[in-house]
Amino acid sequence: MRRSLVFLAALAIALTLSWTAAAQQAAAPSERPVLSLSGANFRPMPLAIAAPLSSDEPKAKSAAAAIDAALQQDLGVSGLFELLDRRSFLADPGEGMLAPSIKFERWLDVGAETLVKVRVLGSDPVSAEFRLFNAVLGKEEIVRRYSSPASEARRMAHRFADELFTYYTREPGAFQTRLAFVRKVNGTKQIFVGDWDGQNARQLTNKSLNLLPSWLANGRELTFTGYESGTPSLYRMRVDGSGKELVFRRHSRLVTGACFSPDGRKVAFSMSHEDGNSHLWIADANGDNAKQLTTGFGINSSPSFSPDGKQIAFVSNRSGNPQIYIISAAGGDPRRLTFQGNYNQTPEWSPRGDLIVFTARDERAAFDIFTVEPESGKITRLTQDTGNNEEPSWSPNGRLIAFTSTRTGTSQLYVMSADGSAQRRITNGKDAIFTPSWGPFSTADGAKK
Repeated sequence: MRRSLVFLAALAIALTLSWTAAAQQAAAPSERPVLSLSGANFRPMPLAIAAPLSSDEPKAKSAAAAIDAALQQDLGVSGLFELLDRRSFLADPGEGMLAPSIKFERWLDVGAETLVKVRVLGSDPVSAEFRLFNAVLGKEEIVRRYSSPASEARRMAHRFADELFTYYTREPGAFQTRLAFVRKVNGTKQIFVGDWDGQNARQLTNKSLNLLPSWLANGRELTFTGYESGTPSLYRMRVDGSGKELVFRRHSRLVTGACFSPDGRKVAFSMSHEDGNSHLWIADANGDNAKQLTTGFGINSSPSFSPDGKQIAFVSNRSGNPQIYIISAAGGDPRRLTFQGNYNQTPEWSPRGDLIVFTARDERAAFDIFTVEPESGKITRLTQDTGNNEEPSWSPNGRLIAFTSTRTGTSQLYVMSADGSAQRRITNGKDAIFTPSWGPFSTADGAKK
């Protein structure tokens, strides 16, 4: 009787929610209700991820474990779901993958409204089957089957996580994108590129000191500041580690902190001057037609383009201490954006255009992460009382922020939602990690997803 009441109550609730899977299934894609992450009444959807099933082959078992860990990581940080504790599950772990073999009332008893099941078969390559169910209606929503080398099984989990994110929001997920960052290796900082969560990272540089990775719009290349010549210079390199070359050979002064426009046609950078000041410049992507944007006294650095490429956020100490400013990419007078705090830095414009995230030092000399609205100047604090939190970088859909934190000791990578919720550590190594740069919506070869 209790289970029947639970089922009827859950059914009534589900049918009133704008994101109910039943309504989505009945509507054409253009009419399907969309789950809004920014709604005032939004609540994460309770989701159960069943322990994956697999064949007896060792590689299938290993791939199933990798897929399970990656899927829980992705969906856990997505902001869409409340992942239910697997220790509370009442269903038979060996129940089947198809709706007729699933006892949905057992999943409802633990609060699940949606259910994901995974099965992995084969040796190498392995194949994975993913199924999403509406637990309230006992109905299958999505079925996906992928195949990959066993060593790359996590990519199948990222792909399915993106499918779920798009299914419920009609926005692209960011779990198949990649992250560049700096890791301290044997006492020297080097550039790495890995999955969005820092896993499967590959070291790209191995000489001298290398800092500040930044993606080109094509997703195939990075720029970074290197000290191979003894002074900071700007380099360009493909993400497979090949094709390293010096950028802006025609400029004899020090060039750092490059940022490419969203369409890839322009590059903004900071260049030192003989009078001790450092100014913003903008040029064609190949360095031609360089034009100075800022003048006067001060250090101007850390450019970040707006999504439409028409404005640039940057840091300047022209007022006496570092603050965030905005300037037109065509030139003109800068507009000061931040007036709180005395040390604001590392601005990055959200791909959605509504926020600029930055690092600020508070009154206790601790660094934390904030956002500011470009038009109103309204500031929101995202981190507090958890060590130093710095160097934020937006996911390409503007829904997540990667950053570094010392809250557990050594600087490691973390991720959080755009509003500061769901903060989660994603790396756990002994080497310190710095300056994450989240890549665009592209694969390793630059082809659009």
